[in-house]
Amino acid sequence: MSWNRKNCNSLTFVCAITLLSGACGGGGSQLGHGTVSSGPVVAGPPKAEGAKTTRRVIVSRSQKVGTDVVTVSPDGVVNITLDVHSNGRGPHTDATVHLAPDGTIASLVARGHLDMGTPVAETFERRGNHVRWSSTMESGERDVGSAAFFFPISEIPDALGWLVRSMLESPRGEMALLPAGAARLEKIGVITVKEGAKDRDLVGYSIIGIDSIPMYVWMNPDNSWFGVVSPVWSAVPEGSESLIEPLIEKQNQLERERNLKLMKDVARRPPPGGLAFTHARVLDVENGRWKKDQTVVVLGDSIKSVGPSATTKVPAHAETIDLSGKALLPGLWDMHAHLGPVDGVLNIASGVTTARDVGNDPDVLDDLKSRYDKGLAVGPHVLRFGFIEGRGEKAAPSKVTAENAAEAVAAVETFAKRGYEGIKIYNSVKPELVPVLATAAHARGMMVTGHIPVHMLANEAVRAGYDGVEHINMLFLNFLADHDTETRTTARFTLVGDKAASLDLTSKPVSEFVALLKQRQTVIDPTLDEFEGLLVAEQGKVTPGLEAMVARLPVQVQRAFLLGGLPLDGDKRAKYQASFRALLEMTKLLHDSQVNLVVGTDSLAGLMLHHELALFVRAGISPADALRACTIAAARSMKMEKRMGTIAPGKVADMFVVDGDPLTRIDDVTRIVSVMRAGIVFSSAALYEAIGVAPPL
Repeated sequence: MSWNRKNCNSLTFVCAITLLSGACGGGGSQLGHGTVSSGPVVAGPPKAEGAKTTRRVIVSRSQKVGTDVVTVSPDGVVNITLDVHSNGRGPHTDATVHLAPDGTIASLVARGHLDMGTPVAETFERRGNHVRWSSTMESGERDVGSAAFFFPISEIPDALGWLVRSMLESPRGEMALLPAGAARLEKIGVITVKEGAKDRDLVGYSIIGIDSIPMYVWMNPDNSWFGVVSPVWSAVPEGSESLIEPLIEKQNQLERERNLKLMKDVARRPPPGGLAFTHARVLDVENGRWKKDQTVVVLGDSIKSVGPSATTKVPAHAETIDLSGKALLPGLWDMHAHLGPVDGVLNIASGVTTARDVGNDPDVLDDLKSRYDKGLAVGPHVLRFGFIEGRGEKAAPSKVTAENAAEAVAAVETFAKRGYEGIKIYNSVKPELVPVLATAAHARGMMVTGHIPVHMLANEAVRAGYDGVEHINMLFLNFLADHDTETRTTARFTLVGDKAASLDLTSKPVSEFVALLKQRQTVIDPTLDEFEGLLVAEQGKVTPGLEAMVARLPVQVQRAFLLGGLPLDGDKRAKYQASFRALLEMTKLLHDSQVNLVVGTDSLAGLMLHHELALFVRAGISPADALRACTIAAARSMKMEKRMGTIAPGKVADMFVVDGDPLTRIDDVTRIVSVMRAGIVFSSAALYEAIGVAPPL
């Protein structure tokens, strides 16, 4: 899977796999039929004794979605063909690579396209101490005095295996990375797993320095690469799919231990007497104004009192924090999340104390929620919406599917038994099953949101029982598509890019549709940042407005923001930019028409929510109204406004301290000092530092 903003802050296919793995389920040294032990591993790249072809399968939620075919010729030349098709799209790479004796890349030529079809052409060459690289996204050259590993921006999962082998050649298990950065290798140990009737040993390593969290890689005892695994995306040798789960279990154990240590290091629980924030400017999100010189008293996980500092009594044994000159805001809500291993930390560091997950592996999601709530990992309150999809060639991989009425009811029941707040209907669900799903969900007190299924229009989905619609493009497709349009491919994006700018937002059909949304109290989650990334982002450039955020990320992760979005050939650049402006105008129209708007990312956790707020403001919505949509309006949409969404007595103590004035300048929402989640205090800077993210300037 090529990098996109849905993949947290990952860089390439292999990074995406790693970031979506890890923090989910399992634990302990017993891994099903496997046992963990330590032992020596002999370093050095394997030697080819004739042309050898290895086929790996790409697996997503137990379904094969692609292949990675690698052929090594007798002279050591490596030829790679990667091909993935999932959710109506997927990357393709054809590459030829020469490896140096130390396992690093001596030369590389790669051609293909990324997940959304954007073309990729990449070359790298090392001659002596001089290296030169070029691609559709970046280029450069420099002298290097020692071993250095070029990390391709193309979709080449095998690069992780080469990197591990080259790092094993290094005396300290360290390696300079090109174009920039450095990595360090740590051995996890040897795991013995059952493959059929036989035992098989695999050696695990974690790579530190490529991404915000350790990346896990599995090698064979001869130092050839086995693969990478996650609950969502795995690349393993064909025939070895049964080994994915026990390897995930081992990674889970490591992630649990890492998360628990971080929680112990950074979480600060106030004394039994409580905590009082004094002399703060408190944001009244309902009225969009500051309450000056306020004292907020927190006892346990709840707010005990809020009032003027001159008259509000602070308990005798409470800890006091003077917030003179600073602001206190209610915790933010991300209403379109897909939580992974790093997202809990990113969210809390960014003031996001509640996240609505609208599509995840249910076992992964349930485990994350449990550990966040028990204080075993840093993370927000989690609202869970179960992902339901149809079946077929263009369907997205899903553990829960429905092709008839009985299966639809059973799918809803699956998530109802888990205590989920709602369901998310996806692209391949048959239109006739939408009212069945909605009726079953509503009967169980669950909400319904989602994409608009193929051969259905948004107004029909709302009338059939949708409580919300995800993504602003789905509203435009109500007018730009018809019942025959295939919207399970990238057409659901390109059609909007091609035609959104020409849609008359003052027309009667648009006015009637907006009136329907208001009348039905439908909740709209635009996820504008996703469409900025698709329609505006250009290869080789950081999208304007994201420069400061990107500069804060780990150096290799920054490269992900050079990949671009949809192909921008011909006149599409200007046309797509105009269409993105139309998306902003539609968002403003919905706001002015009093349609329920909430703020979601479907993207990099926490940091991108700040950018989504900035996009709301760019659309013409005031900072006060944008913050309202991200707090109390979100809580109200989930029928949780009596417990959450504002800083008021009796509510859950979710809030964050800002050194600035977001009502005047929305970007000040990034200037976070500390965050309180259910009465527990976290230093924002400490959390960012733990995952390699710099604090805002």
